[in-house]
Amino acid sequence: MGKPTGFMEIPRAERRYKPASERIQHYREFTLVPSDAEMSQQGARCMDCGIPYCHNGCP
Repeated sequence: MGKPTGFMEIPRAERRYKPASERIQHYREFTLVPSDAEMSQQGARCMDCGIPYCHNGCP
């Protein structure tokens, strides 16, 4: 379980994208993958409440 108050203490990280000038040159993935540390920090925001509301939009 993450930190119960983590969603209030840790700001939500928005998805990051490659610049449009790069995206128009290929059809590959254009979202930037967060580092392991960033993913771990965002995972700490989970309250493990058992209600998958956050699958639609995390608080």
